[in-house]
Amino acid sequence: MYLSHNNPDKKLTVHLKEVYEYSQDMLKHVPLSEENRDMLEYISKIVAVAHDFGKYLSYFQDYLRTGETNGDLHHHSFISAVFAAHLLRHPANLNASWSEFAPLLGYFVVMHHHGNLRDISLDVTKSRHIAENTVQDSLYYRVNTLKQQIDDIKNHASAIVEDLSPLWDELSIPLSLSAELHSFLQNYEKAFDEVYRQYYLIDKRRKQELTRELYYYVLLLYSVLIDADKLSAANIERKPRVHIPAHLVDQYRETNFDVNVTEGTNGWRNRMYNVVMERIEELFKTKPEQRLFTLTAPTGAGKTLLSLSVALKWREQTERQHGYTPKIIYALPFTSVIDQNEKVIRDLLSQLDDFHANEQRYLVKHHHLSAFQYRTENEELPLRKALLLTESWEAELIVTTFVQLFHTLIGYENRALKKFHQIAGSIIILDEIQNVPIEYWPLLRSVLYKMAELFSCKILLLTATQPLIFPEGETVELLESEMVKPIDFFKEMERVELHWLGGDKGAYSPEEWMELFQNRFEDGKTYLAIFNTIKTSIEIYEGIKKWLKERGYDVIYLSTNIVPCERKRRIEQVRQLLKEKKKVVVISTQVVEAGVDVDFDVVYRDLGPIDSIVQAAGRCNRNGKLHELGKVFITPMEREGKLESQYVYGTVHTKIAKEVLPKTTVSEHQFFDIIVQYFTDVRGNKAFTASDGIIGAMEELKFDAKDKRGSKNEPEYVSEFQLIEDAHQAVDVFVEVDDQAADIWQQYIQQVIEEKDFETRFENYLRLKKDVRQYVISAPIKLVKNLDRDLYEKTRMIHLSNDILNQYYNSEYGLIRTSEMVDAWIM
Repeated sequence: MYLSHNNPDKKLTVHLKEVYEYSQDMLKHVPLSEENRDMLEYISKIVAVAHDFGKYLSYFQDYLRTGETNGDLHHHSFISAVFAAHLLRHPANLNASWSEFAPLLGYFVVMHHHGNLRDISLDVTKSRHIAENTVQDSLYYRVNTLKQQIDDIKNHASAIVEDLSPLWDELSIPLSLSAELHSFLQNYEKAFDEVYRQYYLIDKRRKQELTRELYYYVLLLYSVLIDADKLSAANIERKPRVHIPAHLVDQYRETNFDVNVTEGTNGWRNRMYNVVMERIEELFKTKPEQRLFTLTAPTGAGKTLLSLSVALKWREQTERQHGYTPKIIYALPFTSVIDQNEKVIRDLLSQLDDFHANEQRYLVKHHHLSAFQYRTENEELPLRKALLLTESWEAELIVTTFVQLFHTLIGYENRALKKFHQIAGSIIILDEIQNVPIEYWPLLRSVLYKMAELFSCKILLLTATQPLIFPEGETVELLESEMVKPIDFFKEMERVELHWLGGDKGAYSPEEWMELFQNRFEDGKTYLAIFNTIKTSIEIYEGIKKWLKERGYDVIYLSTNIVPCERKRRIEQVRQLLKEKKKVVVISTQVVEAGVDVDFDVVYRDLGPIDSIVQAAGRCNRNGKLHELGKVFITPMEREGKLESQYVYGTVHTKIAKEVLPKTTVSEHQFFDIIVQYFTDVRGNKAFTASDGIIGAMEELKFDAKDKRGSKNEPEYVSEFQLIEDAHQAVDVFVEVDDQAADIWQQYIQQVIEEKDFETRFENYLRLKKDVRQYVISAPIKLVKNLDRDLYEKTRMIHLSNDILNQYYNSEYGLIRTSEMVDAWIM
């Protein structure tokens, strides 16, 4: 009996059949044109039965039974990839425009189904080079191993045919297994010639529409293969889809809000909701094929519920008209915002009778700090299975980050790409999309447009500061009718006014800022001050807290300089103080702008991008309850003669923000025009070589930059897409701030670092990861260079133990940063 895995023993043909069934079911939920569906389903079928063909090697079967290896002769992916290419030489007379590339695509995805995608040029060669033994270095060893593996397969080819034939016939593969296997064993080199010819065609036809599409077909085929393969190997049964009624948000609003009120903030939100609902009904009839939408609404408009109501109604209409049910993906820029949005969605779904018995079949929250749990039919699945299903987005509604979403759409890593098929055909809500760096806007437009065109994704850009990612005419605004436009709602709900306080010299030192604040201070009002750097925020907190406390104020500091669990506690403390109408001042960095639902009388903000300033303004008189307009003061900060915003946001953003901000009082409705002017000017001053390079890499199927052979700075590989830049010269520090932190660290050392068994160690890591990260901050290496570096090599974290805590960490403002350090410490 041929086995596929030894834990538990599973017959190889059983595994191949499961992979086929899972992958076909996954493709069934992706909307495709008829010719593309036939083509992709056929390739996927061949890939499913061929992807583990190499497991018929006696070397592999011996390895399963004994654990012993003979060099790399038990490796199965390469020979399986060549066999897949051989079988796909004549793709069943299917007529997709790209059918001639089937062998190349099958070869590529099978070859890398246990690793990451790489540069396809390194995977191709010619039969002549094999005969001459001049294969390029990247394939040389694999090809020589393949020659020995072919001899091994020849020795028991008849037994392979006997084992595989029943499945072959059951799947109605229109090829003779016996004849194809014989042909392959005698002339396997010809498969390389066919694959090389197709690679040459891609290279020759670069920038044609067809080559742009192949990238997406590669990702889809690869995604369904690796996801199906992992689910089968883990013996996970995919559950049927569950239903979410289209009217669920309407029902929730009627239960929790007065939906008939027309005055005040709630009346303003109700009117926006009604305009959008009427708009989508109209668009169902007038623009049924429209895929790209915007929803431009002021902060505090209730966009989460509004967008979900849109998505659920789109979902029902798609199901009714096209016969498939799109998943809903709600993506946000920061992990700090996700918990708040997920709570709203969880409350919404709690109206369903079986939600708590099947929580994760309805809703999955996925980011790098997620706790992995998966509940179905009142059963909590083991951690390993929960991890697989969470990372595969096996849910109807997924709340995630831009990093998770875009590093899948523009991706190369196995772990990220297994969920690509879940995105194809989905409804994608992008909340605060302007947070994506502007240099990537052309790339984003290209990718989102293709996902809409090839897989019928509906995409909703959700923001108060609509960026200029798509040219005018490509998107349709939802908060619009014959009678009203988004700007009308900005005008109607005037909550704040913006004041430029540049002063005589245009900027302030921390000492000058404190003097300004004290001169303008009005006792009894609540204040939020947002600075661009940790250094300045700490100086001002330390310099002003005594003066404020003497006036009966609670003074609270917030930034990423304090551990996450303490930051979360302080945010809740601020909310409670505001709710109780206490006197409170918060000194913060930009961390408070990221969707934190707080409401102050007065906000001070250092100079920054206009969209960041608007986000800060959204924390002022948020609910419109003041008898007068809230005040937002822009106070540029400087250090050593340079604006601090330049350290954080760069010269271009700083210069343009300073130019477009009026030096007279600005009403809230005027934000709209200022934002448009800002994005127009920034886009005109930004280079887009990063986008151009990555789009080119996608067309050439060049995935992993570790294969980069030149020294060019411009991106040439998909993997060079980096939504969040790595912090230079920074290191993770675990801060032992209390007994609970000490206990978690000991658990981490004993159960993860010192655990010998890999499986146990990995499960312990998954279980402890979220708790550990609650005490981790990112710090400049020079600050903690004297701490235990040996332990760092094992844990990838510096450990700041309680016994030396006071030397490095202050309980009020976090990590102690010396005055000699001149770096800009952001967030």
